[in-house]
Amino acid sequence: MSTKKLIGLYGGAFDPIHNAHIEIAKRCIDEINLNKLILIPTGRSAFKKSLTISKHRLAMLNLAFNSPEYEVSRIEIDNSENTENLSYSFGTLKYFFYRDENIYFFILGTDALANFHQWFKWKEILSLCHILLINRSDDDIFSQKWHPKIKELIKVHWTNQIDNLKSNRVGMIYSVTMPRINIASHSIKDNIKNKKSLQSLVPTQIENYIKKNSLY
Repeated sequence: MSTKKLIGLYGGAFDPIHNAHIEIAKRCIDEINLNKLILIPTGRSAFKKSLTISKHRLAMLNLAFNSPEYEVSRIEIDNSENTENLSYSFGTLKYFFYRDENIYFFILGTDALANFHQWFKWKEILSLCHILLINRSDDDIFSQKWHPKIKELIKVHWTNQIDNLKSNRVGMIYSVTMPRINIASHSIKDNIKNKKSLQSLVPTQIENYIKKNSLY
């Protein structure tokens, strides 16, 4: 019997963390039966996004994910602060892959997959992990209009069998089934600017933290 743990890696700006992030994390744990899910806030965005300072994003993540099945990692933040390097998913995945023999699942939305071929060393990423794909479109995965490189990537690496994910350490793409949740960080920021309620968008403790620290 394999002793390898199944660990999700969920990266993003998390600026701020919101209910869609939380539901995605829960669904990935439940569907794949992950042993742990690690939240990895971006340090210095490779896409030149302006981010809220890391201490606030870390604090909000720790408030939202405060149970044992979750861990918040500082790896990208510390790397950016210590070296001023940009945060690339390839480097983060490489770190975890060589750290131990566990099976890692990189959680990725279809919106991000659409531009995946523009990522740093994108062709090598599936040699370090599986991808758990979160559909953020109204269309199913195979009817969406992908770039030819992404279409070929899906064709070669697709599986709909969870057992395949557990018996191979890397190299597969699997779609996690969940209802679409229309929440985005920019809409939360707009609500704050316009003094509208954040109810149903973020947990109460996150709303309180945002107000207390006058964020956004």
